[in-house]
Amino acid sequence: MALMSAALYSLAHTGIRLIDAQQSQFAADAAAVGCVLAQQDSPREIAKQIAEQNFAQVIEIETFFDQCVVVVEVDHVARRAVAVSVGGLDLPTLQR
Repeated sequence: MALMSAALYSLAHTGIRLIDAQQSQFAADAAAVGCVLAQQDSPREIAKQIAEQNFAQVIEIETFFDQCVVVVEVDHVARRAVAVSVGGLDLPTLQR
């Protein structure tokens, strides 16, 4: 019985971590795209707002002329996303 309880606990924990990872990646992707779209309009603040709206905490933001790198965390699961503006157009693409 103890072995079954341990297995169920482990399975539930793994499931929760997978959900946290998906949520964290989604928040990182959205924040990076928002950051690139913001360009001159305080991209760091916009990325932070988007991450917080997705229940994530920003760990790191690096902005360059046409690129934004965002690392966010949800319940100790961190994910990274990089968005790049294509030729200065408002058409960001995510890099993996």
